[in-house]
Parts: sequence; C-alpha cells; structure tokens
Amino acid sequence: MKFFDKQISEFEAEIQSKEKVVFPFSDNMWEDVGRNEIVMQKESAYELQGTGFELFTSKKIGADEVIVIGDDLRKIKGNVSFARVSLVELDDIQDEQSAHDTVRKVEYIKYHYFPKGYMVRTNSLSSQENVRVSKKAIKDKISFEAVGNLLISKYKENSAVKAVKVFFITDKTVNFSSLKAIAEKSSEITEALDHVIRDLNLDCNVCKLKAICDEVEGMKELHFKNAMQ
Repeated sequence: MKFFDKQISEFEAEIQSKEKVVFPFSDNMWEDVGRNEIVMQKESAYELQGTGFELFTSKKIGADEVIVIGDDLRKIKGNVSFARVSLVELDDIQDEQSAHDTVRKVEYIKYHYFPKGYMVRTNSLSSQENVRVSKKAIKDKISFEAVGNLLISKYKENSAVKAVKVFFITDKTVNFSSLKAIAEKSSEITEALDHVIRDLNLDCNVCKLKAICDEVEGMKELHFKNAMQ
C-alpha cells in the first residue's frame, strides 16, 4: 500500500529533529471503560486541542511503540495544542476492495476506545481530535504510554494490523498546522479510495477528486484497472 507514503514522509520530516521518548508496547494499559465517559468542565484538569489521524503502509515499521514528543499528561498544566498520529502497518493486501475495507475498519477504531478520565472528542467530517483529561485521571497517574498501549491493543484486534506506532505530540515547537494539513490530505486520499471503489465509471474530467488521483502514486492506475473489469 503506497497511497499514504508521501504523507508518512512529510510527517517524519516534521518530527525528525524533535526530542522523543519511546515506550515499547507493553501490558501497561490504561483502563477502558467501554463507553464514552463524560468529563465535565469542573472535573477537567485541561484540554488537548488538535488533530488525530492514521497513516497506513505495507512497509515494515518495526516494533509496536508509543512515542511522546513534548510534555506527558502529568506535566501539562493547561490547555495545549496536540496531535495524535498512528502509523499503522497493514498486510500487503492485493485485493483493492479488501484493502479499502481494512483501512476503513482500522480508522473506525479511534471512535471505539474509551480511556478512563480521558474523554476523546472527534469529528467524523474532519481530523479534529480534542481530549478532556480529568483531575482524577491525573491523580491516578495517567500517561500517554498507558493510553497509547490501550489504543495499540485495539488496533491489533484486527488481524491485518501487523505493527503500530502511536505518536502523542504536545511540543510547542512542532508545526501543528503542517500536521493538520497532512491529516487533511490523508483524509482526501481515503475519500478518493472510496470514490474509486464505489463509482468506477465516472468521468475523471468532472470528478472533484481528480487532483488527488493525479498526485497519489497508484491511484489513477487503480481507477482504470477497476473500471476495465
């Protein structure tokens, strides 16, 4: 799967020079309460305000890890800019429909993990991801490591997922606007995949996603390959 390779390279360039704390995947997982837990404003320690998205590849990415760039949860003292980026290695699925379905299923996971005292609010129409962290969770020593391990465990319930690296970013020197742009482009690529799979015979000249197909390696070839079948 090459469709997201450019966005992965851009993301890696954005964080290359930043100091990182790496936690190998372990059973140190934060409790999942099984449903969306409401953290009221009066119970909140602060909010993480920003972007959350997945980047997919069939290239080897190494071991499962949680990577923190910036302050961890117990060091944060007020509302901060934030990004959560999940780099997900998938099986090299040759069937395009299966690959598309797998991407969608794995993306869906971000709506279905519920760390205790860590209320994730996402927008299905954008890459926006805000998190409200409770005072009690801070007192109970919540960490990005434990939250990230929980998220990795959820991803790996899908047998097509081979490895995951979850990045939590709060470093003020990171260009969050650039990360948002990468997230938006990856969302457009997924939308284009939807379009190719579902509407094979539409005229490219009038398609609003033509620019994406022209830009992303393999997208146009996939469109014409499927249209000829």
